[in-house]
Amino acid sequence: MKKVLVLFLFLPFLLITIALSFAPSPVRAQVPSPSPKLDIPDEAPPTGVNMTLSPVFLNLSTDPGKAITSQFRVTNNNNFSEYLEVVVRKFVSGDQGPVIQDVSEEDEFADWVSFSEKQFQASPNQTKTIRFTISPPEEASLGYYYSFVIQRITDIQATGQGAAIAGAPALPVLLEVKSPNAKREIQIVDFKTDKPFYEYLPSNFIITVKNSGNVHIAPSGDIFIDSMFNKDVSILPANKGRGNILPNGQREFTASWDDGFAVRTIKTKDGKEVRNAKGEIEYETSYDFSKANKFRVGRYTANLIMVYDNGERDIPIEAKISFWVIPWKILLVGGVILIFALIGLKATVFNSLLGLLRRK
Repeated sequence: MKKVLVLFLFLPFLLITIALSFAPSPVRAQVPSPSPKLDIPDEAPPTGVNMTLSPVFLNLSTDPGKAITSQFRVTNNNNFSEYLEVVVRKFVSGDQGPVIQDVSEEDEFADWVSFSEKQFQASPNQTKTIRFTISPPEEASLGYYYSFVIQRITDIQATGQGAAIAGAPALPVLLEVKSPNAKREIQIVDFKTDKPFYEYLPSNFIITVKNSGNVHIAPSGDIFIDSMFNKDVSILPANKGRGNILPNGQREFTASWDDGFAVRTIKTKDGKEVRNAKGEIEYETSYDFSKANKFRVGRYTANLIMVYDNGERDIPIEAKISFWVIPWKILLVGGVILIFALIGLKATVFNSLLGLLRRK
């Protein structure tokens, strides 16, 4: 009887314990383990920052309240050790694309990030792998745009945490927290060449795209170039780097068409650009006789087709522009040669006829 009574009294506590063990716990940002104490030398580094980040950007997606973990690599290309820190900043829309800004007290999403090592030492030519976790709360939704800036600890101490250091590499991290209210929509604002007439290639295309949605989008697509006589004489990628456009922002993408017999290139000497007395870059014309069949002349039409995912299907958007390529110097020289050839032919025919008449 006593055993039954004890079991009866203990049973509620057992059920409560089991229920609590299966109850979902709220998601909290991981508390990073403290970085080891770094013995930073007093002398200043002999040269500037020379680091490589890999990958060049990260595009992440998760659900509200669900943490996501990723990583990046930092390579120290200098021949001395670097003492570095990861500084969290943010990406915002600018006139020509995303720009980096410091986070403010209102930017709570900056507190969602934790790193395996926030401060670390990178030996000469060493590659360090830094893991990080972003833990969005249940109420998070849509897009959050980070910039992980890798700076020297001494630079941060000298200028303050909020000061951006020129030359410090930055890793864009674009996070989408899935939401049924996500709106994906972009428009082509402008499609143009940098000038309407060219003597020689390259022809440079400028594409301006606006994101009127509330999440970032990376459109893809191509530029199809038609001549007066043939279609698709060349095809160029419209967003080769898969650049993203932030919500309510616009961004310029560029493409260059240089597949031709005669092409203008930047003049170089000892691997450096040559400039004139006014500081302007000098150009020179190069001729590739293996592309003699690609002598570009006349009116061309560029047809732009870009595609983006609206969450349900791929949506195409299009634009068109025309331009001229007139290599007038080559045409002038060719015209002069043709005129002299015709004069010579005329003289030859005239002399032949005159000889025949004299024989008679």
